[in-house]
Amino acid sequence: ESVGEGVTELKPGDKVLPIFTGECGQCRHCKSEKSNMCDLLRINTDRGTMLNDGKTRFSKDGKPIYHFLGTSTFSEYTVVHSGCVAKINPDAPLDKVCVLSCGISTGMGATLNVAKPKKGMSVAVFGLGAVGLAAAEGARIAGASRIIGIDLNASRSNEAKKFGVTEFVNPKDH
Repeated sequence: ESVGEGVTELKPGDKVLPIFTGECGQCRHCKSEKSNMCDLLRINTDRGTMLNDGKTRFSKDGKPIYHFLGTSTFSEYTVVHSGCVAKINPDAPLDKVCVLSCGISTGMGATLNVAKPKKGMSVAVFGLGAVGLAAAEGARIAGASRIIGIDLNASRSNEAKKFGVTEFVNPKDH
């Protein structure tokens, strides 16, 4: 809807997804191919305020409402650091891409950008929720030949196969 002073990479009307592990783009982690644990914008549940002035942007009855994980996405509108959003294709359907902000990017990013499995390797994925399914999909894209999905919920087995899981293990069975 609007951008703050000094923000040059975004303009009003851009479609964006909030990212609670933001990236300043300048620190050693942001410049690394191995990590996105930004020195400036990493998850900080204690901060609760904006970086530039240490104040909140929300209040109720005169009392401050502190920011949650740098995004405060449990509201219709929010104010975030520009490094805590990713600009997306303006034609992207928001009701579909909303899951990309956390689950998909976390799981697939961990597999493709950090673990970097080679073609033909075996991969194990622990937990087959949104993040785990995205990690399995990343392993499939990378060419892993064996993707072992491990979850306590046996009903996730069939869905996991759609994301590349070749074998399912429920630890309760062993």
